[in-house]
Amino acid sequence: MYIDYNAIGQRIKKIRKQKYFTQEKLAENLEVSTVYISQVENGKTKLSLEMLIRIASLLDTDPGYFITGVSYTTKDYLKSDIAQFLKDFPPEQRQLIIDIAKLITKYK
Repeated sequence: MYIDYNAIGQRIKKIRKQKYFTQEKLAENLEVSTVYISQVENGKTKLSLEMLIRIASLLDTDPGYFITGVSYTTKDYLKSDIAQFLKDFPPEQRQLIIDIAKLITKYK
């Protein structure tokens, strides 16, 4: 079975940034070096299943997402995605989008 460590690393990097973690902060919490985190994110080193699970736990993310790229999101992660999407709109448009979403859920 082929494991794409580069893709895993890119997904870790993406989530790390979404959660406002620096490489230094992630490394400190995992008790590893920033060089190791950089190597993982760039697919230069293989990480153990234990480390993958520790990273996922720290970033509050399903570990399966890092491997498959398919997200089984928690409510908190979904909130983060929605906030990320809405941040590019001016306040009035944000409120309009929220109102439309509420109407859709009311009549589903």
